[in-house]
Amino acid sequence: MKKAILTIWAVLGAMTAAAQSDLYVAKGQTFHDYEVSTVQSITFDAESMRVRQGSDEHVYPKSIVDSMTVSRPRLSAGRPAQAMLYASESFSTGFGAFTAETVEGLPWVIDFRTAKGTGYANGKTTRSRSYLVSPAYDMTRARRATLSFQYIMAYTADGPGNRVYITDNYTGDASTTEWTDITGTLKAAGKTSSGGIDWNTFATYSQEIPSRFLGESHVTVALFFGCDTKSTTWEVKNLQLMLDEERPTDEPDDPVDANNLNRNSTRLAPEAWRLEFPRMKTEGRNIVVTHSTEDYGVTYSLEWDCEKRANRWSCYELHAGNSVKNTSRNDAFTEDPDIPAAYQTHNSDYTGTGFSRGHLCPSGDRLCSVEQNKQTFYFSNMQPQYSQHNEGLWANLESLVRNKWNQASYRDTLYIVKAATIDSDDQILTHTSTGLIVPKYFYMAVLAVKNGQYKAIGLWTEHKNVVDSNKKYATYAITIDELERRTGIDFFCNLPDDVEEQVESTLTLSAWGL
Repeated sequence: MKKAILTIWAVLGAMTAAAQSDLYVAKGQTFHDYEVSTVQSITFDAESMRVRQGSDEHVYPKSIVDSMTVSRPRLSAGRPAQAMLYASESFSTGFGAFTAETVEGLPWVIDFRTAKGTGYANGKTTRSRSYLVSPAYDMTRARRATLSFQYIMAYTADGPGNRVYITDNYTGDASTTEWTDITGTLKAAGKTSSGGIDWNTFATYSQEIPSRFLGESHVTVALFFGCDTKSTTWEVKNLQLMLDEERPTDEPDDPVDANNLNRNSTRLAPEAWRLEFPRMKTEGRNIVVTHSTEDYGVTYSLEWDCEKRANRWSCYELHAGNSVKNTSRNDAFTEDPDIPAAYQTHNSDYTGTGFSRGHLCPSGDRLCSVEQNKQTFYFSNMQPQYSQHNEGLWANLESLVRNKWNQASYRDTLYIVKAATIDSDDQILTHTSTGLIVPKYFYMAVLAVKNGQYKAIGLWTEHKNVVDSNKKYATYAITIDELERRTGIDFFCNLPDDVEEQVESTLTLSAWGL
């Protein structure tokens, strides 16, 4: 989706508007709204104002022009807030940046790949007071912040119990600091069928940081456990702090590239320059995650809508180097450690719903290593799918990409986006009984480069609970321009604008063997 710079030639000189601008010309009681990408120039003479669009020129007598306005969103008082995962501690092997401070009794420890607070050990309870204290967090630009973690809490305690605290004036001594309690409700672990404690099912704690701490530069959080004669056991993992930050107006943008005006910014997503990346969403609570391994580089990247708990797209590359088969499918479905705990999806979100866990970046495209294959089984890479679609038409199209187009005769590299519709209500089929979005459409965008030449194709499927045995894949093929129109997503935005415009508007089926 190509964008352009609007240049306005006026009596007083020249000025350049931002690429997102719109031009409004007021004519008496009406307005004429020009899309910037179509306007070449605006000129004034003694009698009129002229707006040139390609070979067309619109002439307005000065007597009927009341005003001309160019809106420039980049010059507003603030810039859109961008959600980002600011801090993350798994507590699987250590406390990370946190510090354990024990006032009396037993300390926090690492046990069962969690941070564990308890006053019970060796068959007895010890009166205990212990804190697990974070480093200072800078929230000067935060408009919203959420603290989340997963936990299991078992048994009944007396004394102060388990608490979650926050302060913007940490003294260096947890026992003398004035803390604000943001614990809310912590629930005890459930029982197993035999009547014991369920130590496998973690609950999720999620709490928005009170507004009085937003804008502060030294914000500290702490997990506290305390007991007298009876103690709970509190196991905590995957603690994460998510901030919605607003960029100040004096912060520079990425350098403007006149040949690629709609490219992604790498300020918050360092890998966003890669050709497989669509244009990232700049509003809402979305984060971009890239999974990779040391041996084979990037496995895939994804955009996660935290509010909807849904994948907006997964994108990845296929080429000779990562298409080798060194392992097999591992089926180890698990939570994505890079998604804040409060916004993750789990196996329980799919159980009993009638929908399968449908891969976007498929396991079959990542058989180069065990580690890369395991990463495809993160729930962040899944969408609820009818099995008839997932194992039928969708699997057939995956096979088309993997086994036909991922060959040297078609590509040096394939750049692939796979996704489903979650943005618009009219493109959502239903919701599962557990609240997950069930998309109405699944689609793919594929860009191939061979000897420096590009071609692209979109594949669009309706999500139905029926067997679709149609092997005439041209039925599902559309241009990338059409796919962008249907989804509102700007694909392959990191291509030079002239290349992008050509490959996205053109589809030659024979070039894809269809």
